[in-house]
Amino acid sequence: MHAKILLVATLELSTVEELPSAQQRIYVLSVARMSINDVTAATGIEKAHHNVVADFQTSKRLSFPIIHHSKNDNGNYSPPIILNRLIEALHSGNHKLVLRKWKQGARWWNLNMNHADTSSSSSSSATTNENDKNNKNNNNNTLSLARAEVAGYRLAKMAMNHHYHSQQQHNKEMKVCVHIPDVLYFSHDENDTEGDPWALFSYFGNCKEELDIDNDNDNTNEEINIDINIRRNNSNLKWDMKTSAEVKTTPLSSFSLQQHNNSSHSLREECKHYPTTMTKIRYEFGFDEPHPRHGRVPVDECLDYAQMILRDVVLPIQLSFFEWSSSSSSSSSSSSSSLLSSSIQFSGHGADWKLNLRAVAVDWQTDTPKPFDYHDMVTVYRLALQRLSAAQQDAGVDDERMDTLLKMMNTCVASLEHEWDEYDGRCPPPLPAALCHMDLQPQNLTFWHDRHGDDANHKVVDVHVSNDCSVASLVDFEEAAYADPRFEVLLICRKVLSNIEQADELWKSYASSVKLQTTWEVGPMEPWLRLETVHSLFTLLLQANDLLGGGRNPWETKPDLWGKIDRERRRLVKMGWSR
Repeated sequence: MHAKILLVATLELSTVEELPSAQQRIYVLSVARMSINDVTAATGIEKAHHNVVADFQTSKRLSFPIIHHSKNDNGNYSPPIILNRLIEALHSGNHKLVLRKWKQGARWWNLNMNHADTSSSSSSSATTNENDKNNKNNNNNTLSLARAEVAGYRLAKMAMNHHYHSQQQHNKEMKVCVHIPDVLYFSHDENDTEGDPWALFSYFGNCKEELDIDNDNDNTNEEINIDINIRRNNSNLKWDMKTSAEVKTTPLSSFSLQQHNNSSHSLREECKHYPTTMTKIRYEFGFDEPHPRHGRVPVDECLDYAQMILRDVVLPIQLSFFEWSSSSSSSSSSSSSSLLSSSIQFSGHGADWKLNLRAVAVDWQTDTPKPFDYHDMVTVYRLALQRLSAAQQDAGVDDERMDTLLKMMNTCVASLEHEWDEYDGRCPPPLPAALCHMDLQPQNLTFWHDRHGDDANHKVVDVHVSNDCSVASLVDFEEAAYADPRFEVLLICRKVLSNIEQADELWKSYASSVKLQTTWEVGPMEPWLRLETVHSLFTLLLQANDLLGGGRNPWETKPDLWGKIDRERRRLVKMGWSR
């Protein structure tokens, strides 16, 4: 077994720009210089990690350890892959990188709470030891979210690149290959050190920067010189910058957008239509709904937007997972919860695949990744109901409104359990699990717009044509999970689209695409819509009763929250449930 060599990479920064984020601290770093130092064994990995991101904003220096144990045929240590990928990212990102530091663990899958689970507890019996335990659980939940988001980026990149190359091999033209930023470094990849998890990502910026690569008249994209100093105390480190600068493509490394997105019949221009035309109040499934933070795609455009997302993001990723899963002949006798986890083909990625799948599965500590399914969420709702009931009992105050709502929610959970009773043969048709992003709103994507004919001579697209628009890049995988693929389409139907007619059209489009590619049946949409409405009600009730445990805070005031709860309740009534 080869001894590990500990290197420390140091980035000297010219500027640091912080971006707004609810659950993370995100920074764009402009790198002036990078050095790699071989440190003594006495330094230790813990010391190398200590306060690594504590003062980089003021010191303009960011240092992090690299554990290196890859020897070549001559017995010497070859350059670490991360060094090659850092060089590549700095060249392609115009000296820029992105740093993400996680601070909370709230996700759609845990009802936006910052708890490791949704089990109930009595607030009156809380002790100092219990508080310490809760703080530890919350820290673990933050790390769990960080692991899941990092894995989401990595798996999405693998799946997107696989689908692109698969289409090329079959001589099929893709409208676009969506860019997924590289995860260059994650603080908890090699160890379980203390401190908030953080990661370095390649910088994508905006589409205009990428388009400048193709512009022969543009002299702004000059050769980038990266000043790298390598100091070694170990005689086995016999490599220099000529060796390390020969960047080799790995399963996780960047693919050139120029290579992927050039087209003989059109040129592409950055499209800012969707991010800049969002509406703050939109009529959704029967009621006006406010969206004060980011807004939503307008009603008359959201179906075209959703179809684009389905074509460019959802299907490419899911079809890759379907291809890696068991064949359609075995799926007919397998349950949807075990179909993929027991038979996925790791397709040459080996342990990376399994580790990343575990991070986005129901429980990352289990050896075999189990995907989230319909019944897992019903279990979450049962636990949330216990938490709400315990809080109501502890309050010791008669609250007729909450009593009525809790009775209604108990009925709803029982109805969900009965909706697809496995023993009655009404469970959902089996589909292989896949990576789900779960937040495919415009603020998490960038877009291209094709320019044809005379329009190709203009730099600005004056008129938005939905058929000429496509997704350029995808970010923010904090909701990512290994799950039943219908969850992804459900969230688009319910959060992107605005009415049942649009949702039905998109669901049918998805179902026909899946059946055409795999012969698998997707099944009806209505039970999933009811599940999502119950999900929203539980999330809002936990928010309204201050039971998030430090999780994602609502943007609404308390009166607004109760108004939203009433609208969700009335939506359930329209679906034939409750009163």
